[in-house]
Amino acid sequence: MPIRRITISVPERVAGRIRKAAGKKAVSSWVTELIEEHLDDAELERQWEAFYRDVAPRRADIRRAASIFKRLTSR
Repeated sequence: MPIRRITISVPERVAGRIRKAAGKKAVSSWVTELIEEHLDDAELERQWEAFYRDVAPRRADIRRAASIFKRLTSR
């Protein structure tokens, strides 16, 4: 994969937090992974919204789905 160098500026306190969070991993690798996850999440959200518009669930369907989700994710 080709790599392109970019420069970003962040406040000093943020830079320190980034370095700390990256741990032993190179900061650029850590930031890249974080950004890729965010971009993937944003794309999934766009796809979900498009699906939701196409399906147009009824209120009863939404309540049922919420109930099932709650039951499956509760401890």
